[in-house]
Amino acid sequence: MKQIPSAVRTAILLLPLLLSAACGKEGAGDDPAPGRTGIANASWEEVEQIAASGAQKAYTFTSPALWSAESSAPGWCEVLTESGPKGNATLRIAVAPNTGSTARSATVRITAGNFFPASFKVIQGSPTDGPAVNARADAALARYYLWNEAYRKAERDLSIPYAGPYDNFVHHTLMGMSANTLDRKYDERSGGYRLYSYLLRTPASGAKAPAARSGVNHGITKPAPTPGYGIGSYTLVSFTDHDGRPTGGIGLCPTSILPGSPLERAGFRRGDIIAEVDGKTPTESTYAAIFTSLLSPADGAEVELTRNEADARPVRVAAERLDPTPIIRAEVLDGTQVGYIVYESFDAAYDDDLLDAVKRLREEGITDLVLDLRNNGGGHVISSNMLSSCIGGAACRDKVFQFYRYNEECMASWEQTAELFGQKYDPAAERFYEKFYDGDYYGVDLTDRTLGLGRLFVLATGSTASASEALVNGLRGIGFEVTLIGERTNGKNVGMNVFEWRDLEGYDYEFAPITFQGYNAEMRTVDPAGIEPDFAVSETESGWFEDFGPGEPLLRKALELIGAAVPAPAPTRSAAVVGAVPRGPVRNASVHPSGMIGPRGIVPEETGTENGEKAGYDKKAALTAQKFGE
Repeated sequence: MKQIPSAVRTAILLLPLLLSAACGKEGAGDDPAPGRTGIANASWEEVEQIAASGAQKAYTFTSPALWSAESSAPGWCEVLTESGPKGNATLRIAVAPNTGSTARSATVRITAGNFFPASFKVIQGSPTDGPAVNARADAALARYYLWNEAYRKAERDLSIPYAGPYDNFVHHTLMGMSANTLDRKYDERSGGYRLYSYLLRTPASGAKAPAARSGVNHGITKPAPTPGYGIGSYTLVSFTDHDGRPTGGIGLCPTSILPGSPLERAGFRRGDIIAEVDGKTPTESTYAAIFTSLLSPADGAEVELTRNEADARPVRVAAERLDPTPIIRAEVLDGTQVGYIVYESFDAAYDDDLLDAVKRLREEGITDLVLDLRNNGGGHVISSNMLSSCIGGAACRDKVFQFYRYNEECMASWEQTAELFGQKYDPAAERFYEKFYDGDYYGVDLTDRTLGLGRLFVLATGSTASASEALVNGLRGIGFEVTLIGERTNGKNVGMNVFEWRDLEGYDYEFAPITFQGYNAEMRTVDPAGIEPDFAVSETESGWFEDFGPGEPLLRKALELIGAAVPAPAPTRSAAVVGAVPRGPVRNASVHPSGMIGPRGIVPEETGTENGEKAGYDKKAALTAQKFGE
């Protein structure tokens, strides 16, 4: 919608008051106080914003006498209830769709008896006159969205204001489509639809200096350490009594804990349930605020945490500035030559750390690798490819990691698409493609970081998605043996490129629409229902989450298949005070990229920035985690 100059806006708002003060209405009986409308408890605002699509609105108020209402523009802003008796009242109006090219306004006046009229202004945007970011997002979707033809035919209201990640033009429009089944996808865990594409805004941060780093030189740098207690990923639980009935209490269960963090040093481990925070059990009305303080505490904040265990005593921990690494474990399991990596996001900012971990495993002479991706929702394709290349070594040389399918227009204008998205194109095969890395990876030689294994064991759950699934699919596409243990994966075979607009009407925006679908060298994509495990194992088969290690069910199964020494099952936990059942999916507490972000992060032509800047972080997921939306 067009921005009204502040001086004009103020004049508009003051005009009814000035007019009423100067031109009071005569009538029989006692004269009302000067300027008094008599209207009380009115639910309308001085200015009511209505979308271009139109709407019917109902407003409540209390009238001191018989009342009547009228609109200054009844042709499109119609008053449906023109009059009513004294007392509690409801005023209904109908605003027709605005098919014009500009915004429009009307004034609704309500007069009660001999009192002066009350009024409010109705301002309706137009389809082409909304926040500047909507026009940019609309243009990007119409050109690059994987379902761009269907998008162009969809009903779009560019006047919808941005109110949050799930209440904006993009979400409203894409959730209303039916063709985009790989973006607007039904989530069986939550029992509703979710949207992978997102639009996120943050306060304008000013000009962004070019990113630079030593080691891997793709320009994606680590975020600064932030205050935290050490929760890596988590799930919420509902407490139950001995009969299985909800008690109303809600707990938080870390499903990973950052290495070296205050929680780890205090003895907390994966699967512990935090039942009390500062002596209080969170409830439906309090848990969001309480758990937000656990995920995003102030620097140096202290808290007392009590586990859901018999005779548990409160443990005091203090927040510290932590590196939110996605590398939870990277080690050779005792008594074996088996490497074990717990990796929770393909965050290219941590490529140097991941390569260092792989190098240590190589130097220790591992013969097998178990890659734990159970909490890994994806991230940068380049990182997924890099790790795959290190695992397979010579088996991957000069072979395709992934083919890319864009919409028909992008495929037809392949030269422009290749340059824009940083892709290679085979004109003979009419395919965009990305090969495994051989030697150089953005300035780092992979030679001494290559494991050259003949097989891989991957631990997975329904939270394993996108770039994680691309690793499994890409290696299997060249005939590399990948054994999947755990649960069926998420089934996200599409990815995004990121558009970034800085200092737009006072905000920075990050827009990540689904732009491509991935296929392996055999032109097989990931099944939208997920990848079926070769060996189905529940990570809670012992009754609850066990800590990472050889005693955990999924890893035990991998060691069994490898033929390594299999330890006894993990020791039984202390008896719980009350029962607990999960109430939502596993979430990552830190801000890491998720999904499948294309080889070139930010789209240069749209951003005005250089390729290689940090992009694609799923801040929406982090915000959702903090709000605990379920």
